[in-house]
Amino acid sequence: MVQQHGPRSYGLVNSALGAGTVVGGFLALRLRPHRMLRAGAFALFAFVSFPATVGAGLGVPAMAAGAAVAGAGMSFWGVMWATSVQTQVQPDVLNRIHAYDVAGSLAMMPVGQALAGPAASALGAGHVLLVSAAISLVVPTALLSVPAIRNLIRADARPAPRLGVAPGRGRAQPEKG
Repeated sequence: MVQQHGPRSYGLVNSALGAGTVVGGFLALRLRPHRMLRAGAFALFAFVSFPATVGAGLGVPAMAAGAAVAGAGMSFWGVMWATSVQTQVQPDVLNRIHAYDVAGSLAMMPVGQALAGPAASALGAGHVLLVSAAISLVVPTALLSVPAIRNLIRADARPAPRLGVAPGRGRAQPEKG
């Protein structure tokens, strides 16, 4: 993109990506979906717009719009994911789960970066970006195919257990029923 449109356009497109992440973050603060991971996975479909517009060789305005939409989707997904992990995972294992999540995410970045150059040389950068766009459709589809992800209800939307006094005990016990 830099060779074709110049560094100023590259900066504009990356700025649009950043602006999109801000919009997605604000949307995530404002909206409170009942099924957070489902909503986040649907938002993740928006990421396709970035590699697709760049890979298709569209103009700078289209790439900037694609980047903004992608940023919003990624940011919304990130908030839904992080909130779900924080509220659904037991506190005694939360640090360990978060460490695995971050380590897995960070470990794959250099792998992808190392493979991108040879893939672009072999297939062309546009084709690699279009494959990336296709994969960015597969990932949220896979997420939505898992019932535990698709149907997880936000923690604060669950009804609290009803408390009553157990006969002869004098302390609150969950009622059956």
